[in-house]
Amino acid sequence: MWRILVAVEVVTQVVHAQTLPKQMQALVAFSGSNISVSLFDVPGLGDLHRKFTGLPESCEVLVGVRASSINPADRFSPGPFPQVMGSDLAGVVLAVEDSCKRLRPGDRVWADIGAVTYSGAQKSKENGAYAQVAVALETQLGAMPSNLDFREGASLPKVALTSYKALAWYGGAPYTGLDKTVLILGGSGGCGIAGIQLAKAFSAMRIVTTTSAANKDFVQQLGADEVIDYHAENWWDVLEDGSVDVIYDTVGQDGTGDRAMKKLRSGGYYVAIAGAHPSQPRSDVHIKWFINSDTNLDNVHILETLRNLVEQGKLRMQRLKSFKLSEILSAFSESAGGHVNGKLVIDVPSLPISHDEFF
Repeated sequence: MWRILVAVEVVTQVVHAQTLPKQMQALVAFSGSNISVSLFDVPGLGDLHRKFTGLPESCEVLVGVRASSINPADRFSPGPFPQVMGSDLAGVVLAVEDSCKRLRPGDRVWADIGAVTYSGAQKSKENGAYAQVAVALETQLGAMPSNLDFREGASLPKVALTSYKALAWYGGAPYTGLDKTVLILGGSGGCGIAGIQLAKAFSAMRIVTTTSAANKDFVQQLGADEVIDYHAENWWDVLEDGSVDVIYDTVGQDGTGDRAMKKLRSGGYYVAIAGAHPSQPRSDVHIKWFINSDTNLDNVHILETLRNLVEQGKLRMQRLKSFKLSEILSAFSESAGGHVNGKLVIDVPSLPISHDEFF
């Protein structure tokens, strides 16, 4: 059942790393096709730098994961195998390396730890959020907004980071004092929901989005000025040529890039996180196709900006559907259907910890 979540959990227990059990529940990819919820070794401080090359000079942090979420990219693992899957997390810092300057045990954090990196010379991906404990770089972990519970905190990092980068890095934002029209394709999905709110926070004058008629009121509440029901109309038929300044494509429908070239004003921006490049790009518009995971090893400053927006009431993810970690493959199946409105979140059970070493 979909529900709006606003309660804030109170963290009361913090532990020394040495009190952790040796194994935990996790979604583990043993190969590209063999994926299951299994017992797996609890990670340790230093594991990331031992496993991956080319990481920033950042200390490592152990996080007790309380919740995660499903993004389309999370359903697949590139290895190295075996690998704990999952990128979004919200939880509590359990332990830090001595060189850490910012985080301390007990801190509530949120992050997207799904980062493209290398294992030796082989291109790989850091993951690990679908587990009771995750190890991450301090540069990846932000202070979780004070007005979120863990479920909503885990639903936002990847989609908010993706949409922030799409608009601020590649979409010409902010738009303060400018009469800019922003078209967001796929307004009721995770990246679309974040994109609408961020475009509004960036002072876009006119925000247009596509979704089904059933979601019209929802996306308007987020900040959309115009809604195109994709079941009834094509956005490229509705919008006039040369009438849009920014097109942010979160859907990746065939032909979108070429259609976007006709709708953009000179000097406009086409940013896509799915689909293909336009076959006939225009030289007078900015075109970018990007993957957030390529830039996910140092997100602290952006997460801090996003935290401020959340605490100001300008960015939320209040349409959530919850699954237990043991039910995560069912959540994958629902995600694969391509019609998720909002986010699917994963409740992660707390790891049993000795109660004699709290501090």
